[in-house]
Amino acid sequence: MKRQIKIAIAEDQAMFRAGLVEVLNGHKDIKVIADASDGRELINQIRGNVPDLVLLDYKMPELNGSDTAKLLSKKYEGIKILMLSNYDDEEFVLTSLASGAVGYITKDEDADEIFKAIESTMNIGYYMNDRTSKHLIKNLMNAGQIVPKFEAEKEELTKDEKEVIRLMSKEYTTKEISELLHKGVRTIDGYKASIMKKTGARNACGVIMYGIKNGIIEV
Repeated sequence: MKRQIKIAIAEDQAMFRAGLVEVLNGHKDIKVIADASDGRELINQIRGNVPDLVLLDYKMPELNGSDTAKLLSKKYEGIKILMLSNYDDEEFVLTSLASGAVGYITKDEDADEIFKAIESTMNIGYYMNDRTSKHLIKNLMNAGQIVPKFEAEKEELTKDEKEVIRLMSKEYTTKEISELLHKGVRTIDGYKASIMKKTGARNACGVIMYGIKNGIIEV
């Protein structure tokens, strides 16, 4: 039996939040375990029952999406965060990614796109669309608008680790990468863990940024 994806939501617009909860709970593989009006309330709700993925509104009272993402990323290793916003703005995108989010969705997206974002995040660790594309990330870095910092930028990655980064950027799952490289899934997981340790990236989106910054990923 496939395990349901546990999702938590922080969104200050009550009607939008209620509609989102209803849509997500209508999917057989998803269960909303917490919904809150701001980041502080959400953090209190998920103690003892940590979600797999969190949907955060960018602008909220008390504790906004960016600050909430930073706290969650630090407290819960492996938690995945998607940012929600009314605004399609590069500044919000880069702030979201810098705070630990692995994707950005505007609230006018339809249900299919939201499910696609969730599926992508759970399967490959991040969600890319036109707003968070590799081209946009490269342009923002080149313009100095986003300056990702890595703990061990000079530590040499192996040939296999670099290839894993390239395949991750092409949105292959761990299983697909293992088949392409003719190596076991556990071996690929080991490569990913080593990449995280060597680069200091906090999540898959950070690995993609590292790959772009260091010329491993061609854009």
